[in-house]
Amino acid sequence: MRWWFAALALLLPVVLTGCGSGQDEAVRERAAAFEDAVASEDWAGACALLAPETRTELEAAAKLPCAEALAEESLPAPGTLERVDVFGTMAEVRYQGETVFLTKFADKWLLHAAGCTPQHPKPYDCALHGG
Repeated sequence: MRWWFAALALLLPVVLTGCGSGQDEAVRERAAAFEDAVASEDWAGACALLAPETRTELEAAAKLPCAEALAEESLPAPGTLERVDVFGTMAEVRYQGETVFLTKFADKWLLHAAGCTPQHPKPYDCALHGG
């Protein structure tokens, strides 16, 4: 009987977010837009895709406006898209060699963290993240 509860716990986020919903596509597109902006050095465009707390933390740490601060970051170029997971108002997009995290604000997804790589025993080390 315990296996049933464990299976339910694993499937609940998928059920709650609507498996195969348009959310996955919206998250994938927003992450790709950020990666494209960074690759083309469109720093203002990339900043527009950041969550407010991520933008604030970046500017405070660098003591520069977002576009200038982001230009100084060493964000990795993403590899091939591996998977998109949406959990309510949070999402994770895994590329080969990098992971980005997004949060839903009203009707749009914004990047909460980017340039993230797995660390052990901690889950991730992110080049760019909000508080």
